[in-house]
Amino acid sequence: MRLLILAQPVPPRALEGLGHFMEERSVDTPFGTVGPVALRRPSQGRDVWILPYFGGPARTDPRATLWAAKSLGVQRMLAWDSVTGLDPALKRGDIVLPVDYIDWTKHQPTTFFAKCGAGYIAQTPPFCPDISAAIRQHLPMARPVIYLGGEGPRHETAAEAAMFQQWGAQVRGLNLVPEAYLAKELELCFAAVGVVTRLGADRQRSQPTGQVRAADQSILGALAAIFSDLPLAPECGCDHLQAGPRQRGTLPANWREWG
Repeated sequence: MRLLILAQPVPPRALEGLGHFMEERSVDTPFGTVGPVALRRPSQGRDVWILPYFGGPARTDPRATLWAAKSLGVQRMLAWDSVTGLDPALKRGDIVLPVDYIDWTKHQPTTFFAKCGAGYIAQTPPFCPDISAAIRQHLPMARPVIYLGGEGPRHETAAEAAMFQQWGAQVRGLNLVPEAYLAKELELCFAAVGVVTRLGADRQRSQPTGQVRAADQSILGALAAIFSDLPLAPECGCDHLQAGPRQRGTLPANWREWG
């Protein structure tokens, strides 16, 4: 099972390439209610759950999002984010592939399992290699970037944008951190693709000329192929690369009681 997290506004009609609409439901979790999530079923292949998702203080608790995905039987999650271009080489409408991240969140939850220490999991690789490889295959224009995860609702200042670049960050967004490392705790494969929708505060603004819309169309056209390229069972190697007090595959059957 797969989950597409949509942090880029896309009309439901545009997602018909992922299959026919089957149902819509909300999922109750210990961290709040998630949804509604919509299930689409392709003529061939596996079902896809779709969740609209936008950063900011009022967004769903990220733990609820991941908990709901696990409860639905999801194994892989692909997040489609809108990002701020910090790197001067990036322009509006560029498609980016996060390959690593910097956590600049201040108030987000950091672990599901503080009581038992299961949160101490290596963060290499930061994003699932198999999903990222499928993105590269079908969106070869996607530029590998370092993603800085921040919080809303405000934009960065020019001084902050310059500081983030000194740290090595190339884009800033609100929807991938802490989700990326919370997914590891629940043994879910997580990766992302992004579209630059605005430029950093230290850069001169550019006028919209349809670049973002064109990028969205490219991603929409590739989603079904990205998902279909993934093997039935995860073979990404995330398990043996995640060293720590608990190896992947040993999350107990009563994981719901661990929170």
